[in-house]
Amino acid sequence: MTVICTSTNRWSWSTSAASEPTLPSRVFFVMRHLLAAAFAALSFSAAAQPALTPEQLFEQVSPSVWVVHTLDGERRPLMQGSAVVIGPGQVVTNCHVLRGARSVSVGRENMRFGATLEHPDTERDMCLLKVANFTASAVNMAPADTLRTGARVYAIGAPRGLETTISDGLLSGIRRNAAAAVEALQISVPISPGSSGGGLFDAQGRLIGITNAGLRDAQNLNFALPAGWIAEVPARAQAALAARSLGPAAAPTPAAARPGGDRVFEYRLQDRHTGLAQSVVYRLDRVNGKERVFNGGDRIEREGGGVVSMKNPIGGEFDLAMPPGGWVAAPPAMGSAWRLDYAASRGGVELRMDLHARVLGTVSMRVGERDIEAVRIEFKGFTSRPAMNGFVHGPYTAQAWYSPDLGRIVHFKARTQGGNGGAFFNIDEVFDLVDIRNE
Repeated sequence: MTVICTSTNRWSWSTSAASEPTLPSRVFFVMRHLLAAAFAALSFSAAAQPALTPEQLFEQVSPSVWVVHTLDGERRPLMQGSAVVIGPGQVVTNCHVLRGARSVSVGRENMRFGATLEHPDTERDMCLLKVANFTASAVNMAPADTLRTGARVYAIGAPRGLETTISDGLLSGIRRNAAAAVEALQISVPISPGSSGGGLFDAQGRLIGITNAGLRDAQNLNFALPAGWIAEVPARAQAALAARSLGPAAAPTPAAARPGGDRVFEYRLQDRHTGLAQSVVYRLDRVNGKERVFNGGDRIEREGGGVVSMKNPIGGEFDLAMPPGGWVAAPPAMGSAWRLDYAASRGGVELRMDLHARVLGTVSMRVGERDIEAVRIEFKGFTSRPAMNGFVHGPYTAQAWYSPDLGRIVHFKARTQGGNGGAFFNIDEVFDLVDIRNE
């Protein structure tokens, strides 16, 4: 018996020993080719997403780019930047946009929403803000492996306060560190003050970076932070806070060898840009002659406040920028002055300092339950900090209140800033002794 196909939707088969395939094998053959064609079409669609026109791209992503407004403690405007919506009620901006702010909001046109700092990664200059009652759509992220030097890119931000401004250029270079990890996107897109924290998009409207830097002495040489860093901000922010806490646990010391009297000096380190504060503890383990060993040997001081060695700078700027031997190594004479010109490398941070110090006078202070007489010393000068293409420079001011009775500084504050954008540092910290105990 032979059945003849009468349409493309019917199959013929024969009971003879003909060479034609049977129904099951023909179905398998056709289905296999249909699936292969379908997968090929899907792969082609994913790999060849059409580039948007600038008009289409702007219409698609500009609702997700907002303006950041900051105010000081007296509700006076401070700085303005840009931010990109990355999730429900969450935006990303540059941390330097928030410096000195006591309140923050995001807005556009006639809308304003209050915002609070949620996760700061000041080392990479990338901060996440939480925005109340905020329903703006989040942008789509581009996979990191899609970045190509020479690709057309678009920046949307608020340069000079001009909301939702779009500009275009090329991805001029993908800058990597020694470990081959992307650390900056070099772009020819114009960047102006106010653009910091804005979005850098590829031709498909996907976020590839956060704009933040333009070199003043170079023509159209600008940079953006890679968008891949955004997902790492929460974990890095938590790690930074943990690193500033108690430091490593002190090695156990036999009770007979432990010194009596004041053994635990607890400080409060506050970043005045973000308002974040952290406890820092120096715990005295033992005394070797004139040397005092703290935190299991991580810090060794001399009587009078001199610092012999420091393995773990847990005190923020107080430890990182400390001169060789300490900010105050011995009780200074009233009216004395001296110069400090040195380089330091601690905690993976290299810096250079050129300071003039002078004694301003004495003051009475209260630390915990104690009244303390302290000598006030002022430090003024300049500092250089590492940046992408060398060092950037800025003025430096600090003041220290030194207690001769305790042989240590009880209050310290430092402020400095320099550079711009990605080649930018901005420090405003206070370091206070808040408790002394013998536990």
